[in-house]
Amino acid sequence: MIITLLSFILNFFLISNAKVQSMEAPGLPSAAPVSRPVPLWFPKAPPLAPPQAEVIRVATVDELFLAIEHIGSGGTILLSEGHYKLPRAIILQKKNNITIRSAAGDPAKVTLSGKGWDSEVKGDDILHIGRCQGVTIADLTFADCRSYGIKVEAENAPKDICIYNCRFRNIGVRAIKGSAGKDTNVRAVKGSVSYCHFENTKIPPAHWLFGGDYIAAIDMMALEDWTFSDNVFRNIKGRNGGGRAAIFIWVRSRRVVVERNFIINCDRGVAFGNPGQSTANVAGERLVYIRDSVIRNNFITGGPDCGIELWYAEHVKVYNNSIWRPERNWSRGIRIGTGTSRTDIVNNLVHGEIRFDGGEAQLRQNLAGRLDGYFVDPTSGNLALNQSATEAIDQGISLPDVTEDIRRRPRSGRPDLGAWEFGNESKTDR
Repeated sequence: MIITLLSFILNFFLISNAKVQSMEAPGLPSAAPVSRPVPLWFPKAPPLAPPQAEVIRVATVDELFLAIEHIGSGGTILLSEGHYKLPRAIILQKKNNITIRSAAGDPAKVTLSGKGWDSEVKGDDILHIGRCQGVTIADLTFADCRSYGIKVEAENAPKDICIYNCRFRNIGVRAIKGSAGKDTNVRAVKGSVSYCHFENTKIPPAHWLFGGDYIAAIDMMALEDWTFSDNVFRNIKGRNGGGRAAIFIWVRSRRVVVERNFIINCDRGVAFGNPGQSTANVAGERLVYIRDSVIRNNFITGGPDCGIELWYAEHVKVYNNSIWRPERNWSRGIRIGTGTSRTDIVNNLVHGEIRFDGGEAQLRQNLAGRLDGYFVDPTSGNLALNQSATEAIDQGISLPDVTEDIRRRPRSGRPDLGAWEFGNESKTDR
């Protein structure tokens, strides 16, 4: 009798909860679901070495702004645990070889925030990096601002910018924005974004730009020799499924590497280029948004638009990516758009299709189509191979640009298709 009663109560709770979840407005995205943990095998950020030169320790917003003003070359600003709610953006100009990081080395313990996602305040940014060289931003959380978490001003020629082990949460327009100017010879040179986590739990309202679709995690222009690696992106979404991308690189960019990223339920995964024009374009300039670049060893799952897309991209290598497309826009696993040329697409594993939309590329040894049963858990983004993936295991072409998989484990002999090299698995690999 007691067991029956408990069973009835449990069933009633589950049914009631399901009804509440089903009451979302039709056709509109719901708030982002609670995140599942990243798989245990996904790499963690190695701790940074202790600072060796000047150290300024801060515990308040006022102390932080004062430290920014006075920090010298080679110095480090260490932020004590806490929430730093900024009244205005931090502006870095003419700073050389400085580091701003949490004292604990843990981004969960230090948060920098703006006025809020819902503030409607124009220019509500957290950090700008301009005419600087050798700036490291590490072990911090950037949260709750209307516009940009970090803005890298390529028009001011910054060099050697490192964004490391940071968290970005509920940034209204761009978690990391890279702007560009009209001078075609000026770029942001040598930089990296690594071991960072990007996640939104909110959806833009309809009155924001482009009906609520003007949003991305990383949107950068005029880059040279940058790497985006070992990052996690979740639920970067526009209101109508037309958000830009988890990683969107364009406008006079070259020698960019995007590798070993874990991208789940973002409107788009990786976008090199755009079918439209930028305000940074120059009249008469040949439209090549990105060239001599690489997209490799990424897991890209879900999202209403596209896994990987290329527009006005030249000499790009798309190697050993694993992509899982939902039924919506199934055909947009890899999309080769107008202006794309001299591009090599090899060893990719796509639950979906590879689609030409006006561009040109060489396709070699890719497997696309229905790949049910190939992956450990696509719903959580884990595209590790199962032993049933017989048409992917040992079916790839050996490439000098791909000697490791998404875990940085070596590929030997004939490699597998996709980002995961099957074999010698351990318990943490699931």
